[in-house]
Amino acid sequence: MAPIRFGIPLYPYQAIDVMGSLDVIAGSQINMLKICEDMGLISKDAHKKGMELEFYHIQDSSTGIAPMKLDLENISVFGNTTCADCPPLDYLLLGGPMPDYKMPDEMINFIKDRVAKKEIKTVFTTCTGSLVLAQTGLLDGRRAAVNHNGITLAEKLYPAVNWVKRSDKLNWVVDGNIWTATTAVTGMDMFSHWLLDQCGLEITKISLDLLGHGLRGVDGKPVEL
Repeated sequence: MAPIRFGIPLYPYQAIDVMGSLDVIAGSQINMLKICEDMGLISKDAHKKGMELEFYHIQDSSTGIAPMKLDLENISVFGNTTCADCPPLDYLLLGGPMPDYKMPDEMINFIKDRVAKKEIKTVFTTCTGSLVLAQTGLLDGRRAAVNHNGITLAEKLYPAVNWVKRSDKLNWVVDGNIWTATTAVTGMDMFSHWLLDQCGLEITKISLDLLGHGLRGVDGKPVEL
């Protein structure tokens, strides 16, 4: 089976917005599960239910592969591909930067083009990542979630989007092929449910247990596994 490819546009997002969600699914990788099997930590042959994942951190072609500073954590990170060189993808994940961040035109066109080609099965956002995605127009007319503290600004900047309110008591929203979460941590919850859909209960329990993270519903309440 071909590996599942996640594309992550690289810009100054909060690190946990991306890394938290990726760590949720990273524990489902076949090679990781095999290591756990060899150490006697999980049942034999569990890896057969896992996934092979590839992560592509995408930088604007004008910068090339160059250090990108994540301001909140004061760390520099590098991509491993550019918009011009990125291979075909299955999924996109957009983390949340400062609310006034403006995405480069090339990145906007890259996302729109890949989605228009129906190459991308699902676009995921966490926190203010939905404000970034809104810049592409792909959220117009859709229901979407953003950090509740930014709802007023979101409505002002992107009135064509149907932003969910705090009173809706939804930590993430699924509208067609776009999944949007209110925060980094609710993004981890959202990805936990995606993992459950993809790999089933056993692998989801293994992956979440490795993180010490429990499954929570869209309302934030614990879900028994």
